Amino acid sequence: MKNELCKIREIDEKVKDRLEYIKSNNDSMMCDINTIKALKNNIYEKTSKIFIYNLKKLIQLEITQKNLAKKIGVSEDLLSKYKSAEAFPSIETLIYICEVYNISIDKLTSIPLTAADMESLENNMDINTDIFEDRYYVYFLVTNIAREGAIHEGIVEFFNDNVVFKILSNGQVVKLFKGDYNTFDKLIFFNLQSANDGITYINMAKPNVNKNKYVGGIALLMLPSDANSKPCVQKILFSKIRIDRELYYERLKKLLNFSCQETTFEHIKLSSVEDEDAYNFIRKLI
Repeated sequence: MKNELCKIREIDEKVKDRLEYIKSNNDSMMCDINTIKALKNNIYEKTSKIFIYNLKKLIQLEITQKNLAKKIGVSEDLLSKYKSAEAFPSIETLIYICEVYNISIDKLTSIPLTAADMESLENNMDINTDIFEDRYYVYFLVTNIAREGAIHEGIVEFFNDNVVFKILSNGQVVKLFKGDYNTFDKLIFFNLQSANDGITYINMAKPNVNKNKYVGGIALLMLPSDANSKPCVQKILFSKIRIDRELYYERLKKLLNFSCQETTFEHIKLSSVEDEDAYNFIRKLI
Protein backbone atom coordinates (compact mmCIF):
# COMPACT_ATOMS: atom_id res chain seq x y z
CA MET A 1 0.00 0.00 0.00
CA LYS A 2 3.09 2.24 0.08
CA ASN A 3 2.87 2.54 -3.71
CA GLU A 4 -0.73 3.69 -3.38
CA LEU A 5 0.30 6.37 -0.88
CA CYS A 6 2.97 7.62 -3.31
CA LYS A 7 0.37 7.95 -6.07
CA ILE A 8 -1.98 9.77 -3.70
CA ARG A 9 0.78 12.24 -2.82
CA GLU A 10 1.54 12.82 -6.51
CA ILE A 11 -2.07 13.57 -7.46
CA ASP A 12 -2.47 15.68 -4.31
CA GLU A 13 0.45 17.90 -5.37
CA LYS A 14 -1.01 18.24 -8.85
CA VAL A 15 -4.40 19.28 -7.45
CA LYS A 16 -2.82 21.80 -5.07
CA ASP A 17 -0.77 23.37 -7.87
CA ARG A 18 -3.73 23.75 -10.22
CA LEU A 19 -6.01 25.04 -7.49
CA GLU A 20 -3.41 27.61 -6.52
CA TYR A 21 -3.11 28.72 -10.14
CA ILE A 22 -6.89 29.20 -10.48
CA LYS A 23 -7.26 30.95 -7.12
CA SER A 24 -4.42 33.35 -7.82
CA ASN A 25 -5.66 34.19 -11.30
CA ASN A 26 -8.06 37.11 -11.01
CA ASP A 27 -8.94 37.01 -14.68
CA SER A 28 -11.61 34.32 -14.89
CA MET A 29 -11.28 34.38 -18.69
CA MET A 30 -7.78 32.93 -18.32
CA CYS A 31 -9.28 29.78 -16.78
CA ASP A 32 -11.24 28.18 -19.58
CA ILE A 33 -13.80 25.48 -18.99
CA ASN A 34 -11.42 22.71 -20.08
CA THR A 35 -8.91 23.71 -17.39
CA ILE A 36 -11.61 23.54 -14.75
CA LYS A 37 -12.89 20.20 -16.05
CA ALA A 38 -9.36 18.81 -15.91
CA LEU A 39 -9.00 19.99 -12.33
CA LYS A 40 -12.34 18.43 -11.39
CA ASN A 41 -11.13 15.12 -12.84
CA ASN A 42 -7.91 15.39 -10.84
CA ILE A 43 -9.86 16.08 -7.62
CA TYR A 44 -12.12 13.11 -8.29
CA GLU A 45 -9.11 10.89 -9.00
CA LYS A 46 -7.49 11.98 -5.74
CA THR A 47 -10.71 11.40 -3.76
CA SER A 48 -11.23 8.01 -5.39
CA LYS A 49 -7.68 6.85 -4.65
CA ILE A 50 -7.91 7.93 -1.01
CA PHE A 51 -11.32 6.29 -0.60
CA ILE A 52 -10.04 3.03 -2.12
CA TYR A 53 -6.99 3.12 0.16
CA ASN A 54 -9.20 3.64 3.22
CA LEU A 55 -11.67 1.02 2.01
CA LYS A 56 -8.88 -1.58 1.90
CA LYS A 57 -7.93 -0.58 5.44
CA LEU A 58 -11.52 -1.17 6.58
CA ILE A 59 -11.50 -4.58 4.88
CA GLN A 60 -8.37 -5.43 6.87
CA LEU A 61 -10.14 -4.28 10.01
CA GLU A 62 -13.13 -6.53 9.29
CA ILE A 63 -10.87 -9.44 8.21
CA THR A 64 -12.81 -10.17 4.99
CA GLN A 65 -14.46 -8.23 2.18
CA LYS A 66 -17.66 -10.17 2.88
CA ASN A 67 -17.76 -8.91 6.47
CA LEU A 68 -17.35 -5.28 5.41
CA ALA A 69 -19.97 -5.56 2.66
CA LYS A 70 -22.46 -6.94 5.16
CA LYS A 71 -21.61 -4.26 7.72
CA ILE A 72 -22.13 -1.32 5.36
CA GLY A 73 -25.14 -2.83 3.60
CA VAL A 74 -23.85 -3.40 0.06
CA SER A 75 -23.28 -6.52 -2.04
CA GLU A 76 -19.80 -8.06 -2.31
CA ASP A 77 -19.93 -7.40 -6.05
CA LEU A 78 -20.58 -3.69 -5.52
CA LEU A 79 -17.84 -3.49 -2.89
CA SER A 80 -15.44 -5.07 -5.39
CA LYS A 81 -16.37 -2.35 -7.87
CA TYR A 82 -15.67 0.31 -5.22
CA LYS A 83 -12.26 -1.25 -4.61
CA SER A 84 -11.37 -1.40 -8.32
CA ALA A 85 -12.62 2.15 -9.02
CA GLU A 86 -15.35 0.85 -11.34
CA ALA A 87 -17.92 2.56 -9.12
CA PHE A 88 -18.01 5.20 -6.40
CA PRO A 89 -20.43 4.97 -3.44
CA SER A 90 -23.49 7.17 -3.15
CA ILE A 91 -23.53 9.98 -0.61
CA GLU A 92 -25.94 7.87 1.48
CA THR A 93 -23.42 5.01 1.63
CA LEU A 94 -20.55 7.36 2.46
CA ILE A 95 -22.53 8.93 5.30
CA TYR A 96 -23.48 5.48 6.62
CA ILE A 97 -19.85 4.30 6.62
CA CYS A 98 -18.89 7.44 8.53
CA GLU A 99 -21.64 6.87 11.10
CA VAL A 100 -20.73 3.19 11.57
CA TYR A 101 -17.02 3.90 12.12
CA ASN A 102 -17.46 7.31 13.76
CA ILE A 103 -15.24 9.13 11.26
CA SER A 104 -15.87 12.25 9.17
CA ILE A 105 -16.48 12.25 5.42
CA ASP A 106 -13.37 14.42 5.14
CA LYS A 107 -11.34 11.72 6.89
CA LEU A 108 -12.86 8.95 4.75
CA THR A 109 -12.37 10.63 1.36
CA SER A 110 -9.56 13.14 1.80
CA ILE A 111 -7.03 11.73 4.29
CA PRO A 112 -5.41 8.25 4.19
CA LEU A 113 -6.04 6.39 7.45
CA THR A 114 -2.94 6.03 9.62
CA ALA A 115 -1.90 3.22 11.97
CA ALA A 116 -3.13 5.36 14.88
CA ASP A 117 -6.50 5.81 13.14
CA MET A 118 -6.80 2.06 12.67
CA GLU A 119 -5.97 1.34 16.30
CA SER A 120 -8.61 3.84 17.38
CA LEU A 121 -11.20 2.25 15.07
CA GLU A 122 -10.34 -1.22 16.38
CA ASN A 123 -10.65 -0.10 19.99
CA ASN A 124 -14.03 1.52 19.29
CA MET A 125 -15.24 -1.67 17.64
CA ASP A 126 -14.12 -3.78 20.58
CA ILE A 127 -15.77 -1.54 23.16
CA ASN A 128 -19.05 -1.34 21.29
CA THR A 129 -19.33 -5.02 20.38
CA ASP A 130 -20.81 -7.72 22.58
CA ILE A 131 -18.06 -10.32 22.27
CA PHE A 132 -19.18 -12.80 24.91
CA GLU A 133 -21.68 -15.64 24.77
CA ASP A 134 -24.16 -15.90 27.65
CA ARG A 135 -22.21 -18.74 29.30
CA TYR A 136 -18.69 -20.17 29.42
CA TYR A 137 -17.26 -23.20 31.20
CA VAL A 138 -14.03 -22.46 33.02
CA TYR A 139 -11.26 -24.75 34.27
CA PHE A 140 -8.42 -24.15 36.70
CA LEU A 141 -6.15 -26.26 38.89
CA VAL A 142 -7.12 -27.14 42.46
CA THR A 143 -4.69 -25.50 44.91
CA ASN A 144 -5.48 -27.75 47.88
CA ILE A 145 -2.40 -29.93 48.53
CA ALA A 146 -4.62 -32.91 49.36
CA ARG A 147 -6.11 -32.75 45.84
CA GLU A 148 -3.02 -31.62 43.97
CA GLY A 149 -3.34 -32.06 40.22
CA ALA A 150 -7.16 -32.06 40.19
CA ILE A 151 -8.98 -29.60 37.94
CA HIS A 152 -11.86 -27.40 39.07
CA GLU A 153 -14.82 -26.77 36.80
CA GLY A 154 -16.85 -23.58 36.93
CA ILE A 155 -19.27 -21.46 34.95
CA VAL A 156 -19.04 -17.78 34.02
CA GLU A 157 -22.33 -16.21 32.94
CA PHE A 158 -22.83 -12.80 31.32
CA PHE A 159 -25.92 -10.65 31.81
CA ASN A 160 -25.23 -7.46 29.82
CA ASP A 161 -22.31 -5.91 31.75
CA ASN A 162 -22.84 -8.09 34.82
CA VAL A 163 -20.93 -11.32 35.45
CA VAL A 164 -21.59 -14.34 37.68
CA PHE A 165 -18.74 -16.78 38.41
CA LYS A 166 -19.73 -20.16 39.89
CA ILE A 167 -17.26 -22.76 41.13
CA LEU A 168 -18.76 -26.26 40.96
CA SER A 169 -18.23 -29.57 42.74
CA ASN A 170 -20.13 -32.60 41.47
CA GLY A 171 -22.42 -30.24 39.60
CA GLN A 172 -23.28 -28.18 42.70
CA VAL A 173 -22.29 -24.56 43.28
CA VAL A 174 -19.76 -24.33 46.12
CA LYS A 175 -18.66 -20.72 45.60
CA LEU A 176 -20.42 -17.88 43.82
CA PHE A 177 -19.03 -14.47 42.86
CA LYS A 178 -20.84 -11.57 41.22
CA GLY A 179 -19.56 -8.38 39.63
CA ASP A 180 -18.79 -6.74 36.32
CA TYR A 181 -16.02 -6.34 33.76
CA ASN A 182 -14.20 -3.42 32.17
CA THR A 183 -12.67 -3.33 28.70
CA PHE A 184 -9.51 -1.35 28.02
CA ASP A 185 -7.25 -0.98 24.98
CA LYS A 186 -5.70 -4.44 25.20
CA LEU A 187 -7.13 -6.07 28.32
CA ILE A 188 -10.38 -7.04 30.05
CA PHE A 189 -10.66 -6.96 33.85
CA PHE A 190 -13.28 -8.88 35.83
CA ASN A 191 -13.99 -7.60 39.35
CA LEU A 192 -16.01 -10.20 41.29
CA GLN A 193 -17.15 -10.41 44.90
CA SER A 194 -18.87 -12.80 47.28
CA ALA A 195 -20.31 -12.11 50.73
CA ASN A 196 -18.95 -15.46 51.93
CA ASP A 197 -15.83 -15.99 49.84
CA GLY A 198 -14.31 -12.55 49.41
CA ILE A 199 -13.01 -11.04 46.20
CA THR A 200 -11.57 -12.56 43.05
CA TYR A 201 -10.18 -11.01 39.87
CA ILE A 202 -9.81 -12.32 36.34
CA ASN A 203 -7.59 -10.61 33.80
CA MET A 204 -7.47 -11.56 30.10
CA ALA A 205 -6.10 -10.23 26.84
CA LYS A 206 -8.90 -8.62 24.86
CA PRO A 207 -10.19 -11.21 22.37
CA ASN A 208 -10.27 -10.52 18.66
CA VAL A 209 -13.90 -9.58 18.06
CA ASN A 210 -13.52 -10.27 14.36
CA LYS A 211 -13.91 -13.90 15.31
CA ASN A 212 -17.52 -13.04 16.13
CA LYS A 213 -18.25 -14.28 19.66
CA TYR A 214 -15.42 -15.25 22.00
CA VAL A 215 -14.73 -18.99 21.71
CA GLY A 216 -12.33 -19.34 24.62
CA GLY A 217 -8.77 -18.93 25.76
CA ILE A 218 -6.46 -18.52 28.73
CA ALA A 219 -6.75 -15.81 31.41
CA LEU A 220 -5.27 -15.16 34.84
CA LEU A 221 -7.35 -15.88 37.94
CA MET A 222 -6.54 -14.21 41.26
CA LEU A 223 -8.42 -16.32 43.83
CA PRO A 224 -7.12 -16.68 47.41
CA SER A 225 -6.12 -20.22 48.36
CA ASP A 226 -6.23 -22.29 51.56
CA ALA A 227 -9.56 -21.00 52.91
CA ASN A 228 -8.82 -17.43 51.79
CA SER A 229 -5.57 -17.37 53.75
CA LYS A 230 -2.97 -17.16 50.97
CA PRO A 231 -2.71 -14.98 47.85
CA CYS A 232 -2.78 -17.07 44.69
CA VAL A 233 -2.51 -16.43 40.95
CA GLN A 234 -3.18 -19.16 38.40
CA LYS A 235 -4.33 -19.78 34.85
CA ILE A 236 -8.00 -20.23 34.05
CA LEU A 237 -9.32 -21.66 30.79
CA PHE A 238 -12.52 -20.23 29.27
CA SER A 239 -14.48 -22.44 26.86
CA LYS A 240 -17.83 -21.93 25.13
CA ILE A 241 -18.36 -25.72 25.35
CA ARG A 242 -18.08 -28.08 28.30
CA ILE A 243 -14.87 -30.12 28.31
CA ASP A 244 -14.57 -33.68 29.61
CA ARG A 245 -11.96 -33.26 32.35
CA GLU A 246 -11.13 -36.98 32.50
CA LEU A 247 -10.81 -37.47 28.76
CA TYR A 248 -8.71 -34.33 28.24
CA TYR A 249 -6.98 -34.26 31.61
CA GLU A 250 -3.39 -34.21 30.30
CA ARG A 251 -4.15 -31.53 27.70
CA LEU A 252 -5.95 -29.35 30.23
CA LYS A 253 -3.18 -29.74 32.79
CA LYS A 254 -0.58 -28.74 30.21
CA LEU A 255 -2.58 -25.63 29.29
CA LEU A 256 -3.10 -24.65 32.93
CA ASN A 257 0.40 -25.28 34.28
CA PHE A 258 3.14 -22.66 34.37
CA SER A 259 6.05 -24.41 32.65
CA CYS A 260 9.52 -23.14 33.39
CA GLN A 261 12.94 -24.55 34.16
CA GLU A 262 14.63 -24.00 37.50
CA THR A 263 15.37 -20.32 37.27
CA THR A 264 14.70 -17.01 38.96
CA PHE A 265 12.24 -14.70 37.25
CA GLU A 266 10.84 -11.28 38.04
CA HIS A 267 7.27 -11.79 36.89
CA ILE A 268 4.84 -14.06 35.06
CA LYS A 269 2.75 -12.92 32.13
CA LEU A 270 0.62 -14.79 29.64
CA SER A 271 1.80 -14.96 26.06
CA SER A 272 -0.38 -14.77 22.98
CA VAL A 273 0.94 -18.23 22.08
CA GLU A 274 -0.61 -19.72 25.23
CA ASP A 275 -3.92 -18.05 24.48
CA GLU A 276 -3.84 -19.23 20.87
CA ASP A 277 -3.02 -22.81 21.93
CA ALA A 278 -6.07 -22.81 24.20
CA TYR A 279 -8.25 -21.33 21.46
CA ASN A 280 -7.10 -23.96 18.92
CA PHE A 281 -7.73 -26.76 21.43
CA ILE A 282 -11.31 -25.62 22.00
CA ARG A 283 -11.98 -25.06 18.28
CA LYS A 284 -11.06 -28.69 17.55
CA LEU A 285 -13.67 -29.85 20.08
CA ILE A 286 -16.53 -27.79 18.63
